[in-house]
Amino acid sequence: METRTKHRRALITALNIFSIILLGLVLQIGGAYLVNAAVNIMGAYDEASYAASAALQYSDFMSYIRTIEPKQFANVIFVAPLVEEIIFRLIFLRAGSMVFPFWAANLIQAALFGLYHTLTIQKVYGFAIGIVIGCVFYYCPLIYRNYREAAGYRDNADTISNLPNSLIGVAATFLLHVVINAAGIFVAPLMPADISNTLQIIIGSVFMLIAYAASYVLYYSSKKEMTDAR
Repeated sequence: METRTKHRRALITALNIFSIILLGLVLQIGGAYLVNAAVNIMGAYDEASYAASAALQYSDFMSYIRTIEPKQFANVIFVAPLVEEIIFRLIFLRAGSMVFPFWAANLIQAALFGLYHTLTIQKVYGFAIGIVIGCVFYYCPLIYRNYREAAGYRDNADTISNLPNSLIGVAATFLLHVVINAAGIFVAPLMPADISNTLQIIIGSVFMLIAYAASYVLYYSSKKEMTDAR
């Protein structure tokens, strides 16, 4: 019985990790297509315009990111996500949730996360993915704990269960953020870019809608688990 329980926990943990990785890929692919279409459209404006300048700055920035030395990948893929998750989710979102309803606190931290980025296109993209990351931070620990209670787990053998919700949440969002950044470097350049802007917008919108649908599923699941546990 104990062995079966351990296997079940391991399976649930593996499924959760896989889901977060998949969500990160969906966010990156969807965002990459939308951003690429935006860059193409903005780049078609007069060279002296703000839109064309913003598109050129973003293109130059991404070209630089994808040609950095391998030893610098650690900063982009691991160090930056860790620092950003501590600041925007562990501190800002957690503190905001103590004062405002979660949806308001999440919008505020997502806006701050977007403004933190340097380029205009990054600001918009950062805000869009910041909302989803905030939902993962807030709802994943609730679902995990509610599931354990509903399943009747009363022992303290699971080390994760002894951690505060905020640390479980930031661990989940750190993994999500790592996947997003890594996919931006290694996966995005492999995506077909020689397709029309309209098709890129459609593909990108579909993927982003899937990511937002996943956020709603997290919200619905957390509420359902809480109702069932009562």
